[in-house]
Amino acid sequence: IGPGGAGNYVKMIHNGIEYGDMQLIAEAYDILKHVGGLTNEELHQTFAQWNKTELESFLIEITAKIFTKKDEDGKSYVVDKI
Repeated sequence: IGPGGAGNYVKMIHNGIEYGDMQLIAEAYDILKHVGGLTNEELHQTFAQWNKTELESFLIEITAKIFTKKDEDGKSYVVDKI
C-alpha cells in the first residue's frame, strides 16, 4: 500500500466518522424538532450547550449557529426552508 495509500486510508476513515457524526446530528435535530417540539432558539441553545461538553466539535458548533440564521428578508429561518 505505501505512504500514499496509507494517507488515503486515513482520509477514508476520517470521512466515515464525519458522515456518521452528521447522520447523528440530523437524527437528533429531527427528534428534537418534530417529536420534542423545540423551537429554533431552543435547538440553538441545546446544540450550543452540547458543544460545551464531550460532544464539542466543529459540526456541533456550526449546527448550533444555523438555527439562528435568517434568510434575506429576515422573517424566516434558513433551516426551516430546507
